[in-house]
Amino acid sequence: MSRRRLEEAILRSKELESSGESVEEGSDDDERYGELFVRHRIPLNKDRHSIYSLRFSPSGKQLAVGFGNGAIQIVNTESGSLASNVFPGHRTRQAITALIYHPKNSNILVGAGADGLVSFYDIQSGINVLNITEPENEIHALDYSMDGSVFATAGKDRHIRLYDSHTNEIQNILMAPDFYEYDLSLTSGHTRRIFALRFHPSEYHVFLTGGWDDSIKIWDKRMAKEARSVIHGPHICGPAIDIRNNYILTASWVARNALQLWDLRTASLVQDIPFPASDMHGEFL
Repeated sequence: MSRRRLEEAILRSKELESSGESVEEGSDDDERYGELFVRHRIPLNKDRHSIYSLRFSPSGKQLAVGFGNGAIQIVNTESGSLASNVFPGHRTRQAITALIYHPKNSNILVGAGADGLVSFYDIQSGINVLNITEPENEIHALDYSMDGSVFATAGKDRHIRLYDSHTNEIQNILMAPDFYEYDLSLTSGHTRRIFALRFHPSEYHVFLTGGWDDSIKIWDKRMAKEARSVIHGPHICGPAIDIRNNYILTASWVARNALQLWDLRTASLVQDIPFPASDMHGEFL
């Protein structure tokens, strides 16, 4: 069903107005969908384990791919070839649900998984240089601050862990609210699992989280406990938050108005962004 929705969305995109920008031409063998075309098809079969995460390198020349058995591969985006097997996977490992390149050293790739493991890899040597375990957690989201000083994780247990990237020790834990004590407020943590975490590209102390509780929390890592502000509405089910200047883009798992633009300063909706989708199947981003 998801593949059919995607194909319908691509076909519907031909009906949208052209932006006026030139599109790089592909070869005669390219598979075309209106203005879009498939440049490469890359076979990445890892014993029938599905792909759970993708991340471009800062230069865009590499694409890291995370699989259901913990395997990680690197694709050369210019040639469309498999560049390296960073980790071959193992039957005891679970899915790699988040990937991130170190913003100051693109040779360091970090993968986080459903087994609560954060693994650091040296891409050139293929060595697993460090593992950090978060017991009884499933990590769904991972990101670095843009200066590389801090990285953060979030997931099933709803706690947000901030790590010092120099020592790889926990710097602070933004605790999820305790339901038994009914410690709930607008600026308390998430009440359901977190699927997205994103640092601001220029305000290094600011980051956002979102998940199943239909809210985006805006945090300042210098504040010990509470979120700075809250956006109500987006139902986040994947790495579906991005930030540019004072605007936030969110993609929700809902049938209509799934793609939305928000004002970071006022936490208010700027606009719903039209997204081509079948009336029968909805958007569900």
